[in-house]
Amino acid sequence: MFGFLGAKNRTNKPEDPPAGETAIDTAKIVELMRCFPIGAKVRYFPEFRKDIILDSIIIAYGINNRLIYTQNDIHVRDEADAPVLLLDDDWKDETVRDVRRFCFIIPDIGNLEYELDYTSRAELANNGQIQRGDHLTLMSLFNNRGVPHIDTHVRKRVTLKEGYYANHAVIVLEALPDSLDHVDQRQQARVQSNLPVKIRFSNEAEWHPCVLTDFSESSLKIGMDEDSAALAMLTPRKTVFVHITALHQDREFELKGKVLRKGEGFAVITLGSILKGEEFRSLELLDALDLKASLLQVPAAR
Repeated sequence: MFGFLGAKNRTNKPEDPPAGETAIDTAKIVELMRCFPIGAKVRYFPEFRKDIILDSIIIAYGINNRLIYTQNDIHVRDEADAPVLLLDDDWKDETVRDVRRFCFIIPDIGNLEYELDYTSRAELANNGQIQRGDHLTLMSLFNNRGVPHIDTHVRKRVTLKEGYYANHAVIVLEALPDSLDHVDQRQQARVQSNLPVKIRFSNEAEWHPCVLTDFSESSLKIGMDEDSAALAMLTPRKTVFVHITALHQDREFELKGKVLRKGEGFAVITLGSILKGEEFRSLELLDALDLKASLLQVPAAR
């Protein structure tokens, strides 16, 4: 689709982006496509709100003023100075050396927020739905060396008029290539432990006993019997509440996070928020260090 991110000219060819926009290093674009391929599931959260995480999928790229629906329509040719993109155009390769805009296209599904708990839904509603100009961080579920993160800003929300997703509403996220980072969710120093804790899957659900086997500032690893009903419920990306008691300090912590991955008899949970008073707040570094320092005082956590 020509003219998707800009106007069409009379020859029905995509106009160049404004001259003032800086060309993007094509090597960075190649890396972005490797980390966030079309058809891949992603997670995203609003700026500064890592505790409000939603799931989506990349259904297309926007390259300059063109929509690309499949990886097969993009080829990379290595040249001496930099890689060159070859975009399929009616069975002919169109050479693109100068990319000024690279966007991810995701479905605009308005009811995704209902996957959140009540507090997060309320906060999202108070801040308003995703609007043009908002900043979102995308996390790829396709990773080899850490979890790729990329900052984007919402360029537009639009209903497509043609193409494979005609009449579907989408969100156009313009990528900020320099922000691409590979975050090791377990890069902090891990502490081994054997501390009894409890988990549940909503504010009203029953608690299930398990064991905290190691922890860091950003994640926990819990273990339980393989025939446990709770273990079967620990599916990737599922929201989990974890209750930890530090009896020696007469302190209790309740945390909320998402299942990062699951193995035989264990699950790793990425932490997002902590209960303060009667509501969950984003887990800040000071909170994480406070938790870690408290747990280090427990003999079962060393």
